[in-house]
Amino acid sequence: MSEPSVAFCRGHGGARIAYATWGEGPVLVVVPGWLSHLELQWHYLGMHDLYARLARSFQLVFYDRRGVGLSQRARDDFSLEGEIVDLDAVIARVTDGPVAMFGSSHGGAIAIAYAATHPERVHRLALYGTFARGADVARPDVQRSLDALVRASWGLGSRTLASIFVPNAPDPAFFDDLVRFQRESTDRETAARLLSMSFELDVSDRLRDVHAPTLVIARRHDHAMASRLSVGIASEIDGARLVMLEGDVHFPWLGDWATIAQLLEDFLGARPASVPAEPSHHDAPREAWREFRVLHYRVRRDPEESTFRVALAQIGEPADMPQPSASGLYRLAPERVDAVRAKVASYVASAAERGARIVVFPEMSVDLGHDALAAEVNELARLHRVMIVSGGHHDEATRTNVCVVIGPEGELWRQRKHVPAAMRVAGAVVEEPIEIPLQPLFVVASTGIGRIAIAVCRDFLDLDLRVALKNTEPPIDLLINPAFTMVTSDFETAHAEARRALYACTLFCNFAAFGGSLATSPDKGAPRIVIPRGEERLEVLEVPLFEMRAERRAWDQRAHARFVQSTRRA
Repeated sequence: MSEPSVAFCRGHGGARIAYATWGEGPVLVVVPGWLSHLELQWHYLGMHDLYARLARSFQLVFYDRRGVGLSQRARDDFSLEGEIVDLDAVIARVTDGPVAMFGSSHGGAIAIAYAATHPERVHRLALYGTFARGADVARPDVQRSLDALVRASWGLGSRTLASIFVPNAPDPAFFDDLVRFQRESTDRETAARLLSMSFELDVSDRLRDVHAPTLVIARRHDHAMASRLSVGIASEIDGARLVMLEGDVHFPWLGDWATIAQLLEDFLGARPASVPAEPSHHDAPREAWREFRVLHYRVRRDPEESTFRVALAQIGEPADMPQPSASGLYRLAPERVDAVRAKVASYVASAAERGARIVVFPEMSVDLGHDALAAEVNELARLHRVMIVSGGHHDEATRTNVCVVIGPEGELWRQRKHVPAAMRVAGAVVEEPIEIPLQPLFVVASTGIGRIAIAVCRDFLDLDLRVALKNTEPPIDLLINPAFTMVTSDFETAHAEARRALYACTLFCNFAAFGGSLATSPDKGAPRIVIPRGEERLEVLEVPLFEMRAERRAWDQRAHARFVQSTRRA
């Protein structure tokens, strides 16, 4: 079964809304709660098992609310009406017909409001651990305390809320993952505003307007959402069925999730035959379920061009070398920000003049943690109508190394690094001090100029990753590897192997101090571009997209086999 596929639409006020579809069958829209993140929630929250089972019977539709996850982060409007517009926009992109809807926590109140406002669009409504009147969720003094705590310290606030959502986590590492997930999903200001919105929401006067058959599920000892609130909802919706389960965990995908899956399958009328219960990732040993997941994003729907140009901007002189910050992470020194800004602007302008549609910078050369540099990159992408691959920088808020792809309309997608670099600092070898996700997640993004994947630095040397990328459908056209490392023979060997196995163009873009940036095409007659060590230089490669795809199909037919070898050891 395929994994979730991410795309984007426009919601309230033209804001960009990220949504994902998974599975086949009748449409089931999953309305998110307080926070979500379409890329990270499968690992950090342990959602996979419940929804993988439901995806066998339904086309699941997930989305990130404005201000959260992969959706547009900037958000000023926190009205219920805006939420309904966003939800309606997502549904409209998936189907013209009525849908089933599953809402939990904050998402349950939004689902109730949508079902009451658009009764013709909702033919079944399932609710779990939710409320109709936010003021009933907690005492006013508790509401004020939580709001103040999140605003004062998002770190402490996220830990406090995690302890409410999962009060008795059997795996301490899961608790830490939940805390990290909340902090990566949004900033503290938006988190606080959304929390306040939860307490201010009131859809109690709309319950009588819900005419779809309704199932209300609650756990008796849910610490975040008292079960009495679900009882009140069921009593006000005509014909609603109430099911009370034991337990104190707030999330439906933890604990006895298989019971909840069965209730949903029975209620929605599409329970698959003989579906065995699977062990929960939350309860399993953490290393037992490590695997590479490839997520497919659609970031553009425009017709693809027959060719496109990509530019390698090898920059990073010795003065630009990252330095350890107070957090221990390596950052561009503040006094070098203006110089790097000017350098980036010059290279992007030159690339655009030469017809490049993508400009790739090496890892650690464009530190988007500096607001001025982030604003400059966004403005350059908008001004020159190009996609800029930032290469990767240390994000102090999440303690990750993340490569951000920015287009004319803002951030398109992110790719995190999974294998830390071994850096030589003051004559000593130091391992990059970043947090490493347990479950590697890689993105293949379909854009108007082809299908693109990014593997940051030494991630690409992992054979299992290349296996996952080879077996993804649709296949990859362009593989980008931004790096900050001394070039060794294994890099070039891996790229040569990928060029053959994936039959894709490959780019290795390195920090100028180390050099060796490389652009190659699967066409043996195509020029091979190499930028030597120590030079700051821009090179442009033309990618004959349609010709390459035709050759790939012919090559695949001759090969008569998929690349499935793996060397990973347990």
